Amino acid sequence: MITCGVLFAVAIFLLSFTESAPSNSEPRALPGLERCVPSTFRSVINRYGGALAAGSPYTSDNEPYAQNLKVLVLAKDAGVSDICGIRVNLTANPNDGNDVSFEIYLPSPTKWNRRFLTVGNGGFNGGTSRLDMLTRSVHGWAVMSTNTGHEEQGMGWAVRGEEVQKDWAWRAMSRSLPFAKAVVAAYYGNVKTVANYYSGCSTGGRMGIRQIQEDPNSFDGMLIGAPAWNVKSAMPVLSRVGWLGEKFGLNPTFDPNLFVRISDRVYRECNVIGQDKSADDGVVRDSAACLEHFLQSGIRGPVWDGLDCTVDNPNCVSFSQREAFLTIAQEFKRPPSNQSYAGDGFDITAPVDFSVFLLQPNLMGFDQDFSRYMLGQELIWDNDTNGALLIDKSNAWDTRVRANADPSVLNGWKGKVILYTGTADGYVSTEGTRRAFALAGGNDNPNLKFFELPGMPHCVDLGTGGKQPPWYIGGVANYLKSPTNSRWHMPNNTNPPLNTPEHDALNALTAWVEGQSRRPPTSAPTQFTSTAFANWPNLTISKQRPICASPLRQEWDGKGDVNRKESWSCVPSS
Repeated sequence: MITCGVLFAVAIFLLSFTESAPSNSEPRALPGLERCVPSTFRSVINRYGGALAAGSPYTSDNEPYAQNLKVLVLAKDAGVSDICGIRVNLTANPNDGNDVSFEIYLPSPTKWNRRFLTVGNGGFNGGTSRLDMLTRSVHGWAVMSTNTGHEEQGMGWAVRGEEVQKDWAWRAMSRSLPFAKAVVAAYYGNVKTVANYYSGCSTGGRMGIRQIQEDPNSFDGMLIGAPAWNVKSAMPVLSRVGWLGEKFGLNPTFDPNLFVRISDRVYRECNVIGQDKSADDGVVRDSAACLEHFLQSGIRGPVWDGLDCTVDNPNCVSFSQREAFLTIAQEFKRPPSNQSYAGDGFDITAPVDFSVFLLQPNLMGFDQDFSRYMLGQELIWDNDTNGALLIDKSNAWDTRVRANADPSVLNGWKGKVILYTGTADGYVSTEGTRRAFALAGGNDNPNLKFFELPGMPHCVDLGTGGKQPPWYIGGVANYLKSPTNSRWHMPNNTNPPLNTPEHDALNALTAWVEGQSRRPPTSAPTQFTSTAFANWPNLTISKQRPICASPLRQEWDGKGDVNRKESWSCVPSS
């Protein structure tokens, strides 16, 4: 028989248990997030001398770092709610007072694939690359990104001095990486990482190569797209492009469709010459033959039929604008005043891409920001003398800041590298990436594979026009940028799966790196299937075709549907 005393004792026990439980104001750990608490990271934070940022660690329920988007909320909406986010503040150089930060997304310990990925940044912008982090963390990767030492967009931050510029150039990554690896080890209880990877395009590509110069043991494999490795030479080239645009009246502020008309004419003329005698698919595979075709025709030749400027033809390209376009396409075959080679010119198939450098009136755009903020002096490459001065100033700047990356460091590096570029890249010259490949050892380097994506602009192509090339291979910036489209990357998406080594270059890289211990070892990839999308934003697949490792190239079979991969093959370059 239960006495009143026993019942009273039970009631007191239950009451004391209830009072000691967490209050409603204290979030309970969600499944898979039990270790997402400050104490997990305290010792490693103390050891490396940084500090947890306010609100860190965090989950999709209390994500504090919104910027333009609360990224983990996207994952939760798609059914992935067990990612732990952590942001760490540290100072790359105690003397400059600049706060370097890095951020990590950590999947649940039961879902972690035991891989650690670092993703790069874009341009001169600060802030961490959260969407690039998200697209891999939802598939089990632990992913890190730095803020490069600042949070601002553009280049105005550089006026704070060269110490901050060094943070952007290399130091933020160099300091953050070992710290981030220790954070990963702390979260997963020192479970050994299978391999460390890097993925970056443009500035992000440069950052990866530059980090290998600092520490060759940083990564086991790198996916590098269109690396902006030659900063000191590329930026003067942009100054020259901007000046030529002004000189010849190519600045299209009065007519935003000017470059679309030029681009359409380039594709119409060049889709059926050289290696392109065939598919008429709106993708030019032989840029050299295309340029020669336009140069031979001249600014009044038949290639411009129907685009003469008359009273009743507002959709035209003037003689001056044609001259500017062809001049820019061939301008950088010579250095100014016998100075060292300044940089690589733009591909004739990239007019829409490089038009971004011509959209600002009075030379106040991207090119002049570099001179103004990095060099501390406004210089324009308007003649050989000033061009040589600009190049000298830029070279001296790089000697101090050390922003340039040296692709030759990859020749003999023990890790594996997949390098890629679009052939219609108007931001970072396609020819410049080819030179990086040659400096890295080219086809003689057994740990390096180089892929060109015919017709793809810089890093990504989110257009939906008829000449949109297949471009998606899972590189950084290959996420689909709106909040709705980013959900397409989630594990439960209903589209055909592209998270495979055939369609995704990072997964191909992991198979190559981790398969080396097998017998027989996994060989290097020789082709991927690239993808384009239609019915935006529903993301149904519209085109697929192989992209081919150098020295192979795409070839159409002459009869099949040009939008189906089965109609194409990889053949030796002629």
